[in-house]
Amino acid sequence: MAQTIPTDDELFDVIATEALVDRGLLNRDAALEDLGIASLDVISVLFEVEERYGIVVEASDLEDCKTLGQLIDKLKAQAPVSA
Repeated sequence: MAQTIPTDDELFDVIATEALVDRGLLNRDAALEDLGIASLDVISVLFEVEERYGIVVEASDLEDCKTLGQLIDKLKAQAPVSA
């Protein structure tokens, strides 16, 4: 099955579900800290993103992410490319 790069909206849905954050509050400029998204929430998101999309990212690679946009860009950059 061909893997595709998830859209921002798909990743926002995963983040909202895994981090227990109101989906309506999520946008690329939102700060993780302001949303109450902690490192354990990010790890839960990583597990779900790996399961759904085959994207493997180490939590340590995301330590410098301060906004959802930065987090999403790093996740998308690791998406497997289909031939």
